Amino acid sequence: MQQKFPLLILLSLIIGAIACKKVDVQLGSDFVDGSNTQIIKVDTFSAELSTVFVDSFITSGKGTTLIGGYQDSIFGRIATQTYFQIAPPTFEDIYDNVTFDSLTLILKLNKSYYGDTTKPVHIDVSRVTDKIEPFDNGFYLYNVDKFNVDPAILGSKDVIINPNQTDSIFIKLNAALGQELLNKFISKSDTIKTLDVFLNYFKGLRISSNASSQLIFGCKDSLRMRIQYKKKGLYLDNKNIDFTLHNSNLHFTNTSVDRTTGRPDIVNLPTLKEIDSRSTGNAAYGQAAAGSIIKLKFKSIRDLLKVPNFAKILSARLIIRPVVGKYDRNFYLPPQLRLSTTTALNQIGTDLTAIGANGSPVVQYGNLFIDYGLGVSTAYSYDVTNYIKFAITDAVDNRNGLLLVPPTSGYETNFSRVVIGNRLNNIPNSKIELQIFYAAVQ
Repeated sequence: MQQKFPLLILLSLIIGAIACKKVDVQLGSDFVDGSNTQIIKVDTFSAELSTVFVDSFITSGKGTTLIGGYQDSIFGRIATQTYFQIAPPTFEDIYDNVTFDSLTLILKLNKSYYGDTTKPVHIDVSRVTDKIEPFDNGFYLYNVDKFNVDPAILGSKDVIINPNQTDSIFIKLNAALGQELLNKFISKSDTIKTLDVFLNYFKGLRISSNASSQLIFGCKDSLRMRIQYKKKGLYLDNKNIDFTLHNSNLHFTNTSVDRTTGRPDIVNLPTLKEIDSRSTGNAAYGQAAAGSIIKLKFKSIRDLLKVPNFAKILSARLIIRPVVGKYDRNFYLPPQLRLSTTTALNQIGTDLTAIGANGSPVVQYGNLFIDYGLGVSTAYSYDVTNYIKFAITDAVDNRNGLLLVPPTSGYETNFSRVVIGNRLNNIPNSKIELQIFYAAVQ
């Protein structure tokens, strides 16, 4: 579809056509004679979409404790387990005439969540029996890593999370362990006084859930395991001993995905590595924290060079409309998504940028607008002018494209998903649109 306008009229139309923002059209010295120049809008170049599998990614040192799991209609059963070490406080010789009261794990929420907040989340706390450390002499721990735990659960709790009201969660742990730990303070044991000895004795904790949970939520890494005890004196005083997080670089989350309970056409994604959207219901599926991202390719874009009188691309805007009905207030869209260049290897490359308010390039995150009413106006939008200008000059038939991924800071911890329809998708207002304005000289 092409629309032609006289040059003087068209500039005012572009202002209204692109998100109510002024568009500066620079034709340059090659197009001095305005009577022979036309600006043409074309929106018929479609993107080829695919769902790409991400095998593993770093989850250690992210500062977030993820708890829970849920059943996703697309990806299947998703579950998280967080592992970490704790360390005792600096030893003081103050534990005479004391009696044990309780042992509690205290978690502080960071207000992030994904799933159904009306249903309780089951939480299990287990003692790790392996030394927590990177595998193969590496430096990081990944979403696929895990360590053995004692089969006896230290403590459990079912909680309903209200992200706007719930501040902390208190989970009572095994009293025998608490008494054992307090005894080591009383006896001035090297296990308590020397950190390496303690970490060999108490290798860490794992927080997990079970199949009943329908929510994943996040907590800060400022967690603590607290011994509460009473000390006899003139009065009976209530006292605490707090064990805090040790080595945040060994604090990480394991994420498992049972795809057999999701869409049958993406169950083999880990084996196939990439699946064309035409084989998955004319849509591609992205949930980075569960190992799935969306790839876009513009393989037909060089056909623009064949258009009669084509001279120069002036601007290009990509509008991504998520499939209507695949998101709501609980299973919400990623608030930010960046576009990163990639190759046939599907590795994340350079992020697409735009000129910010201070005149410097800034990464684009889509400026998401959500229409929770009818869903017809929900969209991400990106200035892809420079990318499309480069793409039409690339004569090689390759599998280069763009990956739609969350910001670097939330890649591993944000479970929100996005579903994008290809040009054959028959759900209204659920397709990608590439708008190109170019100059033609007759």
